[in-house]
Amino acid sequence: MLLTTEAVKNFIDGRWQESQTGETMKAINPATGEVVGVAQKSGLEDIKKAIQSAKKAFETGDWKYNAVKRSDALMKWANRLEENKEKISTILTKENGKPLKESRIEIGSCIDTLKYFAGMARSVFGRSINLSESSYGIVDKSPIGVVGIISPWNWPAMLMIREVAPALAAGNTVILKPASRTPLISVALVGLIEEIAEFPPGVVNIVTGPGALIGEEISKSPDVHAISFTGDTTTGKQLAKVAADKVKKLALELGGKSPNILFPDADIQKAVPVIAKSIFITAGQMCFAGSRLLVHESIHKEVVSQLKIEAEKIKVGNGMDETVDMGPVISESQLKGVLTYCEEGKRVAKLVTGGTQLKGGDYDKGFFMEPTIFDEVPLESSICQEEIFGPVLVVQSFKDEEEAIQLANGTIFGLAAGVWTKDINRALRVSKKIDAGTVWINTYNKNYPSTEFGGYKESGLGRTRGLEGLFEYTETKHINIDFED
Repeated sequence: MLLTTEAVKNFIDGRWQESQTGETMKAINPATGEVVGVAQKSGLEDIKKAIQSAKKAFETGDWKYNAVKRSDALMKWANRLEENKEKISTILTKENGKPLKESRIEIGSCIDTLKYFAGMARSVFGRSINLSESSYGIVDKSPIGVVGIISPWNWPAMLMIREVAPALAAGNTVILKPASRTPLISVALVGLIEEIAEFPPGVVNIVTGPGALIGEEISKSPDVHAISFTGDTTTGKQLAKVAADKVKKLALELGGKSPNILFPDADIQKAVPVIAKSIFITAGQMCFAGSRLLVHESIHKEVVSQLKIEAEKIKVGNGMDETVDMGPVISESQLKGVLTYCEEGKRVAKLVTGGTQLKGGDYDKGFFMEPTIFDEVPLESSICQEEIFGPVLVVQSFKDEEEAIQLANGTIFGLAAGVWTKDINRALRVSKKIDAGTVWINTYNKNYPSTEFGGYKESGLGRTRGLEGLFEYTETKHINIDFED
C-alpha cells in the first residue's frame, strides 16, 4: 500500500483517518521523479484532534505510571521493525533517495534505539536527600505530558524514532509531524504499532501536512507541553519564538558546519576515506556532516590529492542499485541551492573536483550532484560559514594547534567535530577547546543510543539519546517531607 499512489492516512486515537481537508500531497522519489505514494495534507482540525487524543491518553490512562507496559510496547515495536526491516528500508530509499544499504543502517539504528529505551523505561529514577534531622527530600522525575515531535526528511526514520523512543519511555504521549517530503516512511513506522496491545489509543499519533500550519499549532497549543524539533536553524528559531510565548519546553537539534581536524601525525590512510564518507553520506544532507576539513599545511597537498581520488570513485545513482554509494539530493530546489553555493565557491576558492549537476541518461530523471571539494576556502566565505546541506567539502590549512582551534570554532555552529592525531594529549586538549556537542577522535559519525548528542551555539538546545535524552522528556519535582521523632 505504501509504495503505490494510494493515500496513506493519519493515525489518531488508535485509528487511521483521512484528513478533514480532503486534500493529499505526493511523495516523490528524488532519483526518478516518480510518485511513490500520497499522504494526507492535513489542516488545523486534524492536528487539534490529534492533540486532544494525546491529552486524553495521558490524563486518563495508566501509560505514564506503567513502566512495564511502556518497556514491553517499545520492545515489541523494535521486534516488529526488525521483522519488516527490508520492506521499511525499501520505502525509505524510494521516498528519500538514499542508497538501500544506507537505509538498512538507518533502520538498524531505529531498532537499536527502541530496544535501548525499552530498557530505560524502567529506569526513570529520581533521588532522595536527607535535608536535616527531621526533613527528607524526594527529587522525582515525572513525564511532561503531551510532546510534539517535528522530524526532518534527511534521516526521517532515525531522527523521528530517536525522539519518540525516549519521550514514550519517560511516560509521555506524542504527536508526530513528519517532514512533508518524507511522510510515507514515518507513517509506515507508526503502522507497526497498530496491533501492539501495549500501546493504548492516543499514545502515539501522526499527522502529515504542511509544517507552517501543523508545526505552528503544535507550538502554540497549551495542551502540548514540550516540543522536539530537528531541522534547519532558521525554522528552529521561529519555533522557539512561538514556544517562548507559552514558556514551553523545547529541544532543538539544528544546523551544523562540522570540521574534521587533521594533524600531521594522523593515520592518513585511515582518515581520508572516513572524512570523505562523513561529507558524502546521504549526499551531504546531514546536520553533522563533516563539511569542513582543516588540515595541517605540511600534509595539505597530499591529503587533498587523496580526497580527490576518494570523491571521484564514488558511484552516484538510484539508491535501489546495491552498487550505488551516493543517491540524489532530496529535491530540485535543494539541488539549485547546492549549485548556487558551488558557483560562489568557484569565485572565492579553488575547485578540486565536482561542482556541477550530473546529467544524461537516468540522471536527468532525478536530482543528482557530483561529490564536490573546494580548497583554499576563505573563513568568511558563505561556503565556509553556511550549511550547504549537499555533497560539498570545504578545505582549509592551518599552521599550528592554536590556529586549528580558531578555525574550528569560527562559525555560528557547534554540533560535531573530528580530531585526527596519534597524540592522545593533543587529542584531548583540542577536544576540550572545540565548541561542539560531540567530538570524535580518529573516527567520525559514531552514534549510539546510550550516548548523548546535541549542539553548542546555534546548533541547538538540549540533548537527545542517553540518560540526558531520556530526562529531556521529564519534569523535575522536589517533594519535601517533615517528620517527627
